Amino acid sequence: MKLSEHVTRFSEGERPVGILLDAPTVLAQAVAATRFYGAFAQLADPALTVTADIDVTDDEWAIIRPLFVLYVERESVLQAEGSRMMGIEAFGRSSGEVAADITALETDLPMRAFCQPIITV
Repeated sequence: MKLSEHVTRFSEGERPVGILLDAPTVLAQAVAATRFYGAFAQLADPALTVTADIDVTDDEWAIIRPLFVLYVERESVLQAEGSRMMGIEAFGRSSGEVAADITALETDLPMRAFCQPIITV
């Protein structure tokens, strides 16, 4: 399944109301999370660059998705915090709290992405 299809399924099926970002911004977060994952694991699709059209298996998406969700949350929080100057009160977690979760997940991701085939002699 294409990365863009995973994002559409997430945006329209899993979080149809909760995402305040536009579709290109959400897709950009998925590309960023997939690029980060691709630094530690070989993607099933041997494309040289990660774009919205790259094939991402459900197994890969299971590892990429939590980071993607945090990236989307961070972008939403940054936009909400930026609107405070207009008198709009932000809600939910702060960008610092989300950034701490991102750092923890990015630190753990190389271990999650690691795969060594078992060879018996």
